Amino acid sequence: MAKPVIYPARRALEDAAAIPGVRPTRLFPVLWPLWQVEISASVHDPQAFEVLDHFLVRAIAEARLTTVDEIAAFYSLPAALLHRCLGMLLAIGHVTVTPTAHDGGRLELTELGRRSWRAGVRYVARESRQHLMFERFTGWPFPRPYYDGKIAVLSEPAVPSDRAPGLTRFRQLFTPTPLRPDAVRTLAERPDRAEFNVPAALGPIQELGTREAYLPCYLIETAEHGVLAYTARADERDPFLAEVVRQVDDARQLIEAEDTADPHTLWTAWLARYGGGIGVPRQTPAGLWRIVLPPASFGAGRLGLYRLGSYELSRNHIAQLWCEDTATRRTAVLDRALALTRRVGITRTDLLRQAERLAHTLEVPAPTHHDLRTHAHAAGPQALGRLDLLTDPD
Repeated sequence: MAKPVIYPARRALEDAAAIPGVRPTRLFPVLWPLWQVEISASVHDPQAFEVLDHFLVRAIAEARLTTVDEIAAFYSLPAALLHRCLGMLLAIGHVTVTPTAHDGGRLELTELGRRSWRAGVRYVARESRQHLMFERFTGWPFPRPYYDGKIAVLSEPAVPSDRAPGLTRFRQLFTPTPLRPDAVRTLAERPDRAEFNVPAALGPIQELGTREAYLPCYLIETAEHGVLAYTARADERDPFLAEVVRQVDDARQLIEAEDTADPHTLWTAWLARYGGGIGVPRQTPAGLWRIVLPPASFGAGRLGLYRLGSYELSRNHIAQLWCEDTATRRTAVLDRALALTRRVGITRTDLLRQAERLAHTLEVPAPTHHDLRTHAHAAGPQALGRLDLLTDPD
């Protein structure tokens, strides 16, 4: 299975810039330190009862029968057949036998056997191994969404080239704070532990080892709203990591220690390198820097049309790629909206919501479904087919 690629900074910037009243100024790619603890525990898998097994368990639990001979007489079954069933129930820990002098042993259900009888399923114990993650500055356990296999968690403080989002360079945050010795036990005792990827069905937990790991994230400095945190957990702001940033000073100190550059000089140099010298850097009345390019720079030009409205980074500073031509911006919205139809599970409502957000970013009217269908028809039968296949949940 391929390891997940770290998602690009542009996605985080586009979300931050779409928040009303928020003006992103700089972005810092960071490797956030965490602990990965490998644990082992027993877990009880529910399985369907075999018919005779279930009858034997019910005879002990409900009819209060305590010997094989009593159960055989009760069901009019051969004792040898019941002994074979009893052997399996003994092996999986559902029944115990206390030796006696006259009746071959007294039968009793174990706690696991009683749980199975009450639930109507046969619980079979097996060993389960998994990792738990703890944020290293605060020691807080990571919530369950971070265990999604689509989220990149790195074992080294470096991003492999095959998983890197373009040329983005990530900095390692460091803290010498050790993991609390009772961190796993405290988490296991929490009533809401399932929300932190510890299943309620797990038995006593044994710690097998602890290692350092790193979560790629983006910290976005804003003009009026402090620092926003983004990870691959979702396209929106990361509430868990945002609370950690509020609690610790290291991330803010990293941002404050970074020298600021003159944005006009910075983006003029960027244009010389990547824009062929065409275009001008300009600051909007709201304070956002834009790299304003002519329509010919997009599409068949140096930049794909999908880049219009997206963001560029230089020395952590942020600028939006822009075009003053309204028709070009509207085409960019329609193209990017149709590209979203390739996403698995997207609905028609999702698409229109995303298209409205793109239109807001590019300062054009939101497209209707009819507008998208007209554009898809011009794009070709594949684009139209993907759009027409979209439905809404019942």
